[in-house]
Amino acid sequence: MKIKAILLSIIILVLTWSQCWAVERALVSVIYSSDIEPYLQSWAGFKELIKGKKMALWFTEYFLQDNNQQKIVDQVIAEKPDIIFAIGTKAAKLAEQSFKNKPIVYSMVLNPEKLTGTNIAGVLLDVPVKMQLESLQKVFPEGKKIGVIYTADSANRIADLTQASAELGLQLVKRKVNNEKELPAALADITWQINCLLMVPDAKIYFPQSVKYLLLESLRQRFPVIGLSKYHSKSGALLSIDCDYVDLGRQAGEIALRILNGEKPGDIKPVKPRRTTFSLNLSTAARLDIRFSSEIIKNTENVFGENKQ
Repeated sequence: MKIKAILLSIIILVLTWSQCWAVERALVSVIYSSDIEPYLQSWAGFKELIKGKKMALWFTEYFLQDNNQQKIVDQVIAEKPDIIFAIGTKAAKLAEQSFKNKPIVYSMVLNPEKLTGTNIAGVLLDVPVKMQLESLQKVFPEGKKIGVIYTADSANRIADLTQASAELGLQLVKRKVNNEKELPAALADITWQINCLLMVPDAKIYFPQSVKYLLLESLRQRFPVIGLSKYHSKSGALLSIDCDYVDLGRQAGEIALRILNGEKPGDIKPVKPRRTTFSLNLSTAARLDIRFSSEIIKNTENVFGENKQ
């Protein structure tokens, strides 16, 4: 009996030690869709969160633009990570297709409904629409009549925007198009009715060349554009309401900890961003005769152009 009791005690100690070890160290394979700064910031937030929990973090990093995808898959399989952290839609899709038996956490993905695996969970890139409109009211209260141009791909977001606009007492002027070729006609149809045009995440109409056209037209026809990232503000959008990329990484780190502590990825719903940042273009504001208070400028994370106000 004593031998059995001793063996049982040893087994309990081993199991307890194993469980403690499982949550005190983590090997993470990080796969980036590319090496753009927002993705790097997201990883920085993930690391900050994990290390802040006093967990030893070992990791390897892979950039899809620099390496053959199959080579990356083979290397990740060989290193047997505890968690795969996929940053961006391209990386998340590759991870879901290639790793069926490893937990995957993603960050900065726009369409999570296309990720159907039971071993994957993560953080969306999309700022909640009501948060976006509330931020717009704070920074640009003149924007009461908001134009949006969209396709069927972003129809769900437009429905949410319509509801949120009504709740906040804003007017939404909507035009649906099929592709970027219909963008000029849609612009001509609504610019005289609006105080600003709000870009929505829609790859069919908003990509580098079409955004360049939109920003040039905004100056020519004198209507401000509300962009989706600081890169739009830098290019000429009056302001942009963006995700806090570092905090997106922290949120992904929180999900990773839940998984490491035994929760199943399939039981974790996609998480929306909880923080936004602003960026302003003061040169655009001057050309459109729009003024921002010194307090707004002071509290804006990224300010482009010269303050001529």
